[in-house]
Amino acid sequence: MLTGQIKEVETVINEIVSADKSAINAAGAHILSSGGKRIRPYFVLLSGSFGFNRPEDLIKTAAALEIIHMASLVHDDYIDNSSKRRGVPAIHEVWDGQISVQTGHYLLAAALRLIADIDNPEFHQYFSRIILEVCYGEFEQMDDRFSRSVRFIDYLRRINRKTAVLIEASCKLGAMSTDTDDSQAFHLGRFGHFMGMSYQIMDDILDYASTEEVLGKPVGSDIRNGHVTLPLMIAARHNVQVQQLLTELHKEQSDAYFQTLIELVVEYGIEEAGSVSSRYADKAFQHLYQLPLTEERQQMENLLLKMTKRVF
Repeated sequence: MLTGQIKEVETVINEIVSADKSAINAAGAHILSSGGKRIRPYFVLLSGSFGFNRPEDLIKTAAALEIIHMASLVHDDYIDNSSKRRGVPAIHEVWDGQISVQTGHYLLAAALRLIADIDNPEFHQYFSRIILEVCYGEFEQMDDRFSRSVRFIDYLRRINRKTAVLIEASCKLGAMSTDTDDSQAFHLGRFGHFMGMSYQIMDDILDYASTEEVLGKPVGSDIRNGHVTLPLMIAARHNVQVQQLLTELHKEQSDAYFQTLIELVVEYGIEEAGSVSSRYADKAFQHLYQLPLTEERQQMENLLLKMTKRVF
């Protein structure tokens, strides 16, 4: 059943990004061609299984949230001047910055149009708050670039807005799309939030600890783009050399500087950051276990394990 629904979601997304022959549609098709794990649609569909109404709204919601995620990636790559996304050239590398920005705007507008006829004011109020949170997260990420004094609380707020809010929304809106009862919708939302936090911290770990072949981008892309994340913050707390290197952080630093910093973070910051990620995953499990034991809940558990223990 889930495989069939995912195909329906893919069909809807493809129809939106190929609506005409404009450069924006071509750019949308390009970001779609780079692939993706479709995490958000999966959790929309799985969360929707706890209710029983309006399956067509569930498909629209799953597609809309994935399209918003795609829009955020387009904007992120342009802001960071990242050359690749999952091994595929970024949109601004193939076209230009203006097309990249307009593509992100178009995708956001398309997502809103897709869900416009869902007859649920509470759904739309929540959906609009999510888009605002994603936008705030992008502004914060810009403001924090090459900052040498990012606070832990600021980091948590940033990764919440960057990643966790959309995964939380996937679970919560999946439940709202099918009239799941309020208690189950609450636990699904909390599950999504804590899973999203765990997932993003693991992503930040892998940025240092994985390989370019696996990541589809250079190792240490975060710090090379000026983003101070949890592994680096922890390493700075434990190592004086990392603290000194952080005082010298700026955009034009040498590759040798970044390579030294990456090696120190791997030595001093990875293990503890992994423990923080695991604690968030444990909280996600606690909320998941408040839901009825179904095949879909088991799939959610399996995805949580895969996402928070991954090496990709």
